[in-house]
Amino acid sequence: MIEDIDDLPDGVIGVRAVGSFSVDDYNSIVEPELERIEETHRDLRLLLVLGQEFTGFGEGAWGELTSSIRHTEFHRGAVVTDDSMVRNGLRVLKWMLRGDVRTFRNDEYQKALSWVAE
Repeated sequence: MIEDIDDLPDGVIGVRAVGSFSVDDYNSIVEPELERIEETHRDLRLLLVLGQEFTGFGEGAWGELTSSIRHTEFHRGAVVTDDSMVRNGLRVLKWMLRGDVRTFRNDEYQKALSWVAE
């Protein structure tokens, strides 16, 4: 399940995965936010938290997320996670992304938030 993160700096979209991140989560929550930002021509600043409550990606969700993210123009994207598979996957993908996307460890949440909001 995906939850919105409230009280973020203006222009930052934040979501937190609690339990499993599913394709339905992506389609119903993340994708509409990305489309809204594209329509308003604002710089996309995305904070994605895959913290201690995150249990993994549901069937097809990682593929859906990575496929879409490769076609999305970012100003900045911060992924907060201690999951080594996600961190390593993003290290490989970041060379194909259209923007600056970085990973941060769970204990670096405030650093990630400050960076993505710049």
